[in-house]
Amino acid sequence: MQYYNLKLIVMPKTEINSNSAYEKVSKLIAKVMFQYDDLKELHEKNEYKNYVFCNLYPVEKDGVYKTDKLYTFDIRFIDLKMAMKIKQKIEKVDSDFKIIMTNIQTNTQRKITKLITLTPSIITTETGSYKISDDMEFVKKRMLDNIQKKYNNIFDTDIKEDFIKNVKQTNLKPIKIPYKNINLLGNKFEIEVKEDPISQNLAYLALSIGLLEKNALGFGFCRAI
Repeated sequence: MQYYNLKLIVMPKTEINSNSAYEKVSKLIAKVMFQYDDLKELHEKNEYKNYVFCNLYPVEKDGVYKTDKLYTFDIRFIDLKMAMKIKQKIEKVDSDFKIIMTNIQTNTQRKITKLITLTPSIITTETGSYKISDDMEFVKKRMLDNIQKKYNNIFDTDIKEDFIKNVKQTNLKPIKIPYKNINLLGNKFEIEVKEDPISQNLAYLALSIGLLEKNALGFGFCRAI
């Protein structure tokens, strides 16, 4: 298994609060997707988009990205054709960023011991976003259900294996991310991963396209140890 990392170096056209950057990046990607009939159709469907991105880095101490500085963000895809299409036109659409450079890198699967979320992860419930709870079994079940569905959808399988050895929440209060005039509530996690091949595949897919929900908005972007 592989994922394709589209790395972008950008300069904001106006100052941007770090938590507001998620929406601006997601809008940029959506604009590019609308340049292609197949990606426009994917964007409009209620299904997994199979990509995830991180917030801009480096992070400023005051939490505001400046107009006279360069920042980087990454978009991960499992479909090389999709990555290439986004790269081809991302500099040509109007956005909140001046695109300085783009580059696609291939990442090949390797052993994963632990996944650490770099951006908040979202769990939606009937009452809204999941907040804070000691019920890690609930969190684990939602993680498993989500990644199993993604895996089975992509590879046309029916696996139900549990890839998680242990999971813990690392933030003390919910992280608020503004999106379309509401606040989405996310949390950060550390997940210890089992060593068997199927568990490794599931963990690598979470690394590739995001953990839990709303990955196309930048949630659930992980690093692996």
